[in-house]
Amino acid sequence: MSAIVKRITHYSKNLLPRVLLAFQLSTESIQLKLRTMVIFSLLLVTHLVILPAHVLGPDIGLRSFQYLSLKIVLFAFSFALLETILINLWVRLLREKSHCRAAPATSGILIGIVSPLLCCTPLLPTVLSFIAILFPSAVSGMGFKIQYTVNVYQTELLLLALGLLFFAVIQNARHLNPENLATKG
Repeated sequence: MSAIVKRITHYSKNLLPRVLLAFQLSTESIQLKLRTMVIFSLLLVTHLVILPAHVLGPDIGLRSFQYLSLKIVLFAFSFALLETILINLWVRLLREKSHCRAAPATSGILIGIVSPLLCCTPLLPTVLSFIAILFPSAVSGMGFKIQYTVNVYQTELLLLALGLLFFAVIQNARHLNPENLATKG
């Protein structure tokens, strides 16, 4: 039990200030604020257009704004916020010549963008048809099962993607230079 308490106190002392710094990176200067607003706006519009794909099917575009719900808007806002934070964090880490972890973020972004497209768009049948050329018996009936699963568990998949993005923020915040912590806080 004491090992768990030690680990929690270690993370709260060392990692929490770095994660908070990662969230504050976008407010350091006017240029960063402007870049952050532009990136956030583009990502927000992208997610607001893509997330209603399970309703629209292949007809994705600005028309999808009429199918927005509170759940879709909250997911789009969360995706855009975490992705903007990650982009600012990656830029900072690259400038510091530090280590960047992209695997959790890439997984989260892919799940967040591709899962709405797998449900009711022709993307999955097209990909499976190309696979069926090489392995005909491997994909028989698999497309309907995947589309059904994605449609039923859409919210859970999006929550998983958000969790991966937040995990990516934590993983990358570990590599922030500790000297910057003293100047910011």
